[in-house]
Amino acid sequence: MTYMIMNNCLLMSMYMYLCGLFVLMFQWKHILNVLLGFEVLTLSVISMFFFSLGMVNSDFYLLVVVVVFGVCEATLGLALLVSFIRFHGNDYVSSLSVYKL
Repeated sequence: MTYMIMNNCLLMSMYMYLCGLFVLMFQWKHILNVLLGFEVLTLSVISMFFFSLGMVNSDFYLLVVVVVFGVCEATLGLALLVSFIRFHGNDYVSSLSVYKL
């Protein structure tokens, strides 16, 4: 019974991963949307690790490392977003061009 629940949770995590990929493919106009897509991807990877390691009754040290990298990615993305908005006044991806005249 618990394996069936964990398999359903793994399927839900894979669905979340696909939704995060679709957000990255189709909602890339604003940097905030891209960062939210990355957060959904990170959350789905963390949940996949959690449920797959829970099935084999393993230690969760690798999960802690993935969570730490996810938190670092979120803080760096937010800091870059704030600095980008201060310098450019918007968060459009099209403003990222270095060779503007």
